[in-house]
Amino acid sequence: MRTNASKRLKGIKGSSFSVDLEYSQEYVIIHLPEIEKFDKGVYFEMLYLLEDWWEFFQTVGYNNIYAAVDPNNGKINRLLRKLDFKAIGTADNMRIWSYTGE
Repeated sequence: MRTNASKRLKGIKGSSFSVDLEYSQEYVIIHLPEIEKFDKGVYFEMLYLLEDWWEFFQTVGYNNIYAAVDPNNGKINRLLRKLDFKAIGTADNMRIWSYTGE
């Protein structure tokens, strides 16, 4: 049973990045606290993770995957744009992105 309080899962490691997942009853957010480099390999690695996550999150009832990142981190923001996330605003000094699978 999901609750209104958010929970955070840490420890998803890619070859050059790490990802945390935060979720509650209303939303799921990916946090990308670090990315060492942005290249074709990282892009495809994230693309495959996103495809797997998207299918799972839709199955459990989420319509969006959000990302909250430092607006000054060019690598992460560029990666999200390439992955078809759309910038939707800011909150708590973070840029908020949304992915709807489209």
